[in-house]
Parts: sequence; C-alpha cells; structure tokens
Amino acid sequence: MPGKCALCGSKTYLARTTIQTDLLEIQNIPCTVCRECGQEQIAQLFQRKIDKLLERAAKGTLKTRVVVM
Repeated sequence: MPGKCALCGSKTYLARTTIQTDLLEIQNIPCTVCRECGQEQIAQLFQRKIDKLLERAAKGTLKTRVVVM
C-alpha cells in the first residue's frame, strides 16, 4: 500500500521492480517507490518469496535464470 517513505517521509506510490543477482533475475516485483528520493520498498511477503527463490538458485534446484512474479 502506498504510504510514507521510511527514509524521507514523502509519499510513495505502487510500482514494479526487478532484482538481478549473479544467479538469478526476478522481474515484475510489486513494491512502493518514494516520490522524492526514489527509495524502493518490497513488502515482507514478496521478500520471503524472493529469498526462497535465491536459496533454490544457490542450491541449483531452480531450472531458470529469469523469474517473473
């Protein structure tokens, strides 16, 4: 949900972002973005999903290098 930025206190808006690591690229991740400083924040629910994907990629059990949420 849009709200206030944890860094500067300005309003945020809903958006989508991409995370790229050496092992994996995760696209279309829901997030909020600050209108002033541009800080992106990913909700805990999606962060847990990202963490699980990264764990699977590190173990070699993920069969793709690009994941779209």
